[in-house]
Amino acid sequence: MEGTIDSMRVLVCVASKHGATLGLGHVVARRLGEHDLQPQVRLPAAVTDLDEYHAVVLGSALYANRMMPTLTAFAHRWGEALAAMPTYLFNSGPLDLGPVNDLPLPKDSRDLAARIGARDVQLFAGRLLPNDLRASERAVMRMIGARAGDFRDFKAVAAWADAIAQDLATAL
Repeated sequence: MEGTIDSMRVLVCVASKHGATLGLGHVVARRLGEHDLQPQVRLPAAVTDLDEYHAVVLGSALYANRMMPTLTAFAHRWGEALAAMPTYLFNSGPLDLGPVNDLPLPKDSRDLAARIGARDVQLFAGRLLPNDLRASERAVMRMIGARAGDFRDFKAVAAWADAIAQDLATAL
């Protein structure tokens, strides 16, 4: 990788159903920008080329402990390119379970990380607000006893973005 960190363009590509995971992607992008990187947040369907990027951060909400199909399809489509550049992955979804550090990563997340050679994979707590959900989703929420709330740890997400910026700086 040639150049300086302030010329590095980083794609932050996030699959989010109700916006909570996209919000985490924006935290990552803001923090990377504070390190003089040039982040761009995009939804998977909006990405038509990876040639302009030097690194990629992928993020997906988890539903039934699985990543969203739009992100897995994106990673399948761009797998070779992702494997050739610094790539990082995060998932968002566990709710009110306390620290997520001890939870295992979902199998599809582990498999994707291995396939693209992700430099780091993180699991962050999510958000579940009944007003964001359709009636059928609220019924499932009640049926499984899920607690409503915003359990995202923005400080942990920012610290992870700092670690990404440090990793990219040492790769120059």
